[in-house]
Amino acid sequence: MNSSHQHDYESDNALEKAIWDDPALLAALELVDAQQNEQLEHAKKRRRLAQYSWGGGAVAACFAILMWTFMPSNEQTPISSLDLVAIQQFASGKAQQVNLSDGTQVAMNVNTQLEFSENSYARKAILANGEAYFSVHRDESRPFTIDVGNATIEVLGTAFNVDKTLRETLVDVFHGKVSVTSFDGSQHVELVKGQRARVSDSSIQVLQFNATQPDWQQGWLDLDNVSINDALFQLNRYSEKPLVLSNVPSDIHVSGRFAVDDILGAAKLIAQLNALDVNQYSDSIELSQKADN
Repeated sequence: MNSSHQHDYESDNALEKAIWDDPALLAALELVDAQQNEQLEHAKKRRRLAQYSWGGGAVAACFAILMWTFMPSNEQTPISSLDLVAIQQFASGKAQQVNLSDGTQVAMNVNTQLEFSENSYARKAILANGEAYFSVHRDESRPFTIDVGNATIEVLGTAFNVDKTLRETLVDVFHGKVSVTSFDGSQHVELVKGQRARVSDSSIQVLQFNATQPDWQQGWLDLDNVSINDALFQLNRYSEKPLVLSNVPSDIHVSGRFAVDDILGAAKLIAQLNALDVNQYSDSIELSQKADN
């Protein structure tokens, strides 16, 4: 190795050693470690977290402090404390009651998928499919939002039901106030107790309903002028055998109140009202057009 390269190598080593031995750097790293321990203890007392997301935040914070330590004093800015994140996921083939990490209670209908996450400034749920009744823990500093695909629902603390069906989403308010915004942000409504938002890809319709208890918790499914495809989609949540259509016009609409513990009876009633046949097989229940006499 020539003398020039040797000199550069020794200089680099000296610089690296000076950096890592610098008291300011060591103090900064100790501060990060202390912040992590303090926040972890605080989080354990506050709630039971389903899952932690620490790694990326800790690395980013360490990197930020390193950059801050060696920046000129006139460019230094305070480093915010590390932010804890809780993540919970729920999926079940049967109805169940779950508790979210923020204190919110959720009654999930059958075949429902829900994900929840929170940090120090926001709470967010994603209803991938199914139906759920939310009793949201009030926290004015952290709005609670629900993403249902074709709309976003936002509350502070209230009780409401969300039903994600085949073509639309229904939001029923039982207590408090709920805001609903369409996916593209073009429409927005504020709902109070006794109001229902019927959200499709193109519109939000506000209706009135009797705000006592969600029908599904009482063993009923109420259908209001929905397509026959959507009717079977909702009935299939409760059916051991899937309901299927065979050569049935898609423009048939269904209204009525059906017992969720008698899916075959519901299928027969829909068939009777729409001049259809019902055939029960070992693996399915089929609705079809009546054969010509």
